[in-house]
Amino acid sequence: MFSHFQRPMRIFVNDDRHVMAKHSSVYPTQEELEAVQNMVSHTERALKAVSDWIDEQEKGNSELSEAENMDTPPDDESKEGAGEQKAEHMTRTLRGVMRVGLVAKGLLLKGDLDLELVLLCKEKPTTALLDKVADNLAIQLTTVTEDKYEILQSVDDAAIVIKNTKEP
Repeated sequence: MFSHFQRPMRIFVNDDRHVMAKHSSVYPTQEELEAVQNMVSHTERALKAVSDWIDEQEKGNSELSEAENMDTPPDDESKEGAGEQKAEHMTRTLRGVMRVGLVAKGLLLKGDLDLELVLLCKEKPTTALLDKVADNLAIQLTTVTEDKYEILQSVDDAAIVIKNTKEP
């Protein structure tokens, strides 16, 4: 009777070993995890800098248009409209970055190095905005990190593909 209860314990130990072996075969290495984390944080910081740059450009353009509007005498209605326009310009064009897919859930598997980030915009993104973000993103990535990244635009997918030139 005693030997009957002892045998299932060995089965559980073997099952645990099997599960741990499977886990280690699919779980990313420490180097892969660090590479993913570094790339995501570099990209997020660079996109924040791009957002700041775009807002500075729009702020400069709105100041020029406000200076042109100073020539016309203000009415009561135009004062209210100007306040609404100013409030609209105060909001950011690029609202933020969201991690989606495997990187958002922390479900990376060994070899999963294709990650997805979504850039949230104030309005529906255009090809011109995609070009502007992609062009400035290359500049901002060089200021954020010394790592080298290759930036490709995919207008059909409405995406910017960022590739690290070194493999983890």
